[in-house]
Amino acid sequence: MQIDDFPNPELVTIAVAFLDGDVEPVDPEDIAIRVNDIVPERFSWRKDPGRIDLGAVRDALRDAKKPKKGELLVGSNAGGWMLSPAGLKWIKTLDLDAIQDAQSIKHRKDSIAANQEAECARLRGTKAYNLFIDGKSETIALQDFYQFARVNEYFQTKARQRRYAIIDNAVVDDDETLSKLWDLLKERFIEEVT
Repeated sequence: MQIDDFPNPELVTIAVAFLDGDVEPVDPEDIAIRVNDIVPERFSWRKDPGRIDLGAVRDALRDAKKPKKGELLVGSNAGGWMLSPAGLKWIKTLDLDAIQDAQSIKHRKDSIAANQEAECARLRGTKAYNLFIDGKSETIALQDFYQFARVNEYFQTKARQRRYAIIDNAVVDDDETLSKLWDLLKERFIEEVT
């Protein structure tokens, strides 16, 4: 599949991946610049192809969030955009090297894997993880959840959602033990994740 064959929601998802969107929210304007590098003039004004149409980029970002488009992204234009777990899985199926070679963009496939591994290593060093693997999951306390998720009672909802998205992306399919622990923690501390 050629890069021009991808629909707009998938193109902005690729741009988010190139901009570290697996670990931090990315501003729509940065996404607009990067997607314009990938497919010049695809998101441009009709009358002035040298200008990026930020409205078209924002529409594509909102579409990429919709279930019918695969729920590839999470976030908002105000708070920034990140890859969802489904978006991360989809990105991993792409040949990002071909996109990089075709567009001369510095790709991040290796750094995505490195970011995920670093987060998994951090999660494996938490008290909640050690209690879980020792069969003492019933003794995991709220403070252990906070350490695992790197949040506290003062975190705003959006900040929590970003942290939870990072964990979701890290444990999406790489570590069954971490995945089971994260599911257990989300169930036990449901008031913290909703």
